[in-house]
Amino acid sequence: DDDYRPQPIHLGFRTGINPLVDYLHRSEEIGVNHIALNLRFNRSDIVETLHKLAEQVIPHFQMSETNDFVHE
Repeated sequence: DDDYRPQPIHLGFRTGINPLVDYLHRSEEIGVNHIALNLRFNRSDIVETLHKLAEQVIPHFQMSETNDFVHE
């Protein structure tokens, strides 16, 4: 479910793509430069999850000339 609301899990939270993108944007706005995604507790197929991240999350961010990601 792309709109799955964040639910706490050990050392983090599980969420859908849309809340994840929102979280990443809000984190970026307060100056966070790096976030690790741990897919160890992922319930979906890992290949499908990686494709969804590549197609639905990464496009929301782009590289700047300084090689830092910036919000579109």
